[in-house]
Amino acid sequence: MTLKNTFGEYSFVTKLDVTNLEASAEWYKSKLGLVPEEKYDTPNWRQFSFPDIPRFAIGLNLSDSVEPGNTVSTFVVNDIVTARQSLTEKGVSVGPITDVGHGVQLSTFKDIDGNLLGIRQNPQF
Repeated sequence: MTLKNTFGEYSFVTKLDVTNLEASAEWYKSKLGLVPEEKYDTPNWRQFSFPDIPRFAIGLNLSDSVEPGNTVSTFVVNDIVTARQSLTEKGVSVGPITDVGHGVQLSTFKDIDGNLLGIRQNPQF
């Protein structure tokens, strides 16, 4: 099994830390033309899709401070348990699966340079 075989509603969600969630959300809507996906809204998270790019999204994460280069690229899968097992079987050290709110499950791992990556399973809406 490959990671591609487990892709879900989205193939890719990238996380960007921001210090002012509402101002940043407005900037991404007005400057980049991104579409808000309110079903994923939490007090600390706003998610946006690209109108012409299927299966790709940007998530804004509220943070006390922002360090450039502190982005987590996330692959959204249909079955996070299977995806995590597949990575583990390939020798990747994968963190535990955690529920981060609204039924979204997340697990992280690093590439060979230490870049943080994630796998994410969305709830069925």
